[in-house]
Amino acid sequence: MGKKKVAIALSGNPNSGKSTIFNNLTGAHQHVGNYPGVTVEKKEGKLNFQGYEINVVDLPGTYSLSAYSDDEIVARDFIIKEKLDVIVHIVDSSNLERNLYLTTQLMELEVPLVLAMNMSDMAEKKGQDMDYTKLAELLGVAIVPTVGNKNKGTKELLETIVKVYKGKIKTKGVRIDYGPELRDEMNKLDKVVKRDISLVGRYPLRWLIVKMLENDSLVLDILSKSSVAQEAIAQNEKSRQHIKLHFGDIPETIIADRRYGFISGACMETLKLSIEQRHDLSDRIDKVILNRILGIPIFALVMYAIFKFTFTFSEPIVGWFEKFFEWMGGIAAIYIPEGLFQSFVVDGLIGGVGGVLGFFPLVLFMFFAIAFFEDSGYMARAAFVMDKLMSKFGLHGKSFLPMMISTNGCVVPGLMATRTLESKKDRLITMMVTPFMICGAKLPIFALFIGAFFPAKQGANIMFLMYVLSVIIAFGSAWILKKFVLKGETSHFVMELPPYRIPTIKGLLLKMWERGWMYLKKAGTIIVLISIIIWAGFTFPQISPGEGASEETTTFIQMEQSYAGRIGKFVEPVVKPIGMDWRGGVALITGVVAKEVVVSTFGTMYSLGEVDVEDAGSLQEALQKDKFWNPLKALAFLMFCLIYLPCFVAIAVFYRESGSQLKWTLFLIFWTTVMAWGVSFIVYQGGRLLGFGV
Repeated sequence: MGKKKVAIALSGNPNSGKSTIFNNLTGAHQHVGNYPGVTVEKKEGKLNFQGYEINVVDLPGTYSLSAYSDDEIVARDFIIKEKLDVIVHIVDSSNLERNLYLTTQLMELEVPLVLAMNMSDMAEKKGQDMDYTKLAELLGVAIVPTVGNKNKGTKELLETIVKVYKGKIKTKGVRIDYGPELRDEMNKLDKVVKRDISLVGRYPLRWLIVKMLENDSLVLDILSKSSVAQEAIAQNEKSRQHIKLHFGDIPETIIADRRYGFISGACMETLKLSIEQRHDLSDRIDKVILNRILGIPIFALVMYAIFKFTFTFSEPIVGWFEKFFEWMGGIAAIYIPEGLFQSFVVDGLIGGVGGVLGFFPLVLFMFFAIAFFEDSGYMARAAFVMDKLMSKFGLHGKSFLPMMISTNGCVVPGLMATRTLESKKDRLITMMVTPFMICGAKLPIFALFIGAFFPAKQGANIMFLMYVLSVIIAFGSAWILKKFVLKGETSHFVMELPPYRIPTIKGLLLKMWERGWMYLKKAGTIIVLISIIIWAGFTFPQISPGEGASEETTTFIQMEQSYAGRIGKFVEPVVKPIGMDWRGGVALITGVVAKEVVVSTFGTMYSLGEVDVEDAGSLQEALQKDKFWNPLKALAFLMFCLIYLPCFVAIAVFYRESGSQLKWTLFLIFWTTVMAWGVSFIVYQGGRLLGFGV
């Protein structure tokens, strides 16, 4: 006989450590896909334990079963529609009352429920002494204390799941008493809904009735297709009106109050505080961090510290990497005979890919610094700090998260993170401005030009200035879009603050490497391919050297008359007013594939332009020696790279996340390109008028 299969789902609030528990349970036996019809990520895994094959689904984080965002709808639908043997609710023990609100709703589903009281060590540090046995009795569920990030309690959790499945631990969730007035109205609805046998067979009856009173749109839609639709909807309207008249408030508020009252009573009977929680260290820090006057300057200092750390510690290592690729180019030139193959290896592969990989240490240090502030709990608070300012420009407070994710690594996950915004208009505006942030792909471009044309010790200052400009441009764009294109009020912002934690070195290094690995994979796949195409574009068609022409002149003519050179010459009239020649135009075009390719394009061009390989310097030195470039042109070029349309992958994701609306995708391309040209024009021509770069 085969192993018995047990289907479980992990549910919980965001920041409860749910994903960590999932990883502890499933290890490497997991896969990621998408739920049918939506772009929400679906994580599944399997494990064998005590003769059982346990199938685990990690549901998207949700605060409630009253679903609004795609993530919440998916989590709720899965719990309601799938035949689960056990629901494991991951609870942040250090923020008990807020997390137990979801528990009260899960108890209404009549599915065996296990609570993993996660971060129990943090709760103890905050002076909380919980009687888990008594709480389990009061709630009618099984409870297991866990510490996910230390992999504590995993075995005990699995043992409890099996016991609950086998019926050795009885879990019949306690029904919350919503009071006599609501109880009477629920009984009236119960009599009507019960007449549709198919409806009762598919959904938990009590859950269905509570959701009707809460005026849940998805439940009302289900009800409208039933055989008792007309009578049930009419009775629901009467019941809601009666409750509103009796209490002077809508049923949703009364139901929420009753749930929190139940939670409060349970906590009072089971939770003891050895210290005053409201005076703990987190609260004292928040008085400063979240101060309405000091909050934004502190956030600016944090971002400056990230750039200062990145440039200070990565600068010598970047130099070593550049020297290494120069050495590789020199060795290849010595041992490979002159000709097309030597040019392909030295100029196409080493010159192109090496130009990007040379800045890999800088990218790693950037990811490490940002991961530190993420894991410490500060970045969630930064959203609160920025919310008031962002709302004045038409941005939702939750828009901060996608923008920071883009800064952390890539605009693609940043665009996907906009799913947390309930309003379609807020989401679309956020997706329009998120590409303006300095993602990991843009970082090598900025590092290259800042290192080449600005004083060495000013790198962090210039980078911080560019970050500030990216925020200003994003906010300004959002204001214009909200005022003239996507009009409407910004929806209400609610976000939970995770507790402060001391980041672990292991966790920081893992995050740094995961994001850095994505960068490396690009260099090993798409950037290699594009570097080869760029090399071919500058190498063909082969031009016969003129009689008496020097090697340097022949190389320059070859580049100008190549396929890539012809494209560059075609776009040169458009980019010349913003301080670029045909080479800059080619780099910007290739940058649409991936922003790192801008650097590899220059790497290929300047490698092809070298006459003596032994005298070849780094790419920064090559740019410095080129008389065409100066600091003003470099600044105008950086401004264009900061603003213009994102890479092909990001455009495709934008199209999908916007609901596959071509008009908004075309608008994004038009909007970012025109704005980039306009800002670069002002910077370059304004600088010339002031006497710079002449």
